[in-house]
Amino acid sequence: MKTTTTCLLLSAALLGAACTTTRGDRQAEEAPRLTERNKTIAWDRGDVFGPVPLRLASLAAINCASLDTRDVKWQPEGFHAKALDLDGKPFVGGGYFCKSRPRSK
Repeated sequence: MKTTTTCLLLSAALLGAACTTTRGDRQAEEAPRLTERNKTIAWDRGDVFGPVPLRLASLAAINCASLDTRDVKWQPEGFHAKALDLDGKPFVGGGYFCKSRPRSK
């Protein structure tokens, strides 16, 4: 499994960022869950996210863009329909895996 310094978006209903590993080729049966370690919230398994479905592409882009800063642009890289929050409860609408990219200067 390849590790990156990529970050992601929690869900359509609850926005937030956390660092994790790269996403997988398809959504796995096992749902990713948010965990907290050393004051950092992260998905426990980024590799269980699959590609963003075409029907959710616009919503994913909007959610990921909510993390944009002056120096970094966030873009959707993955989706999991059964993503879980810190309490182990499913996010309404699933969770998005967002990747940061430096802005062009």
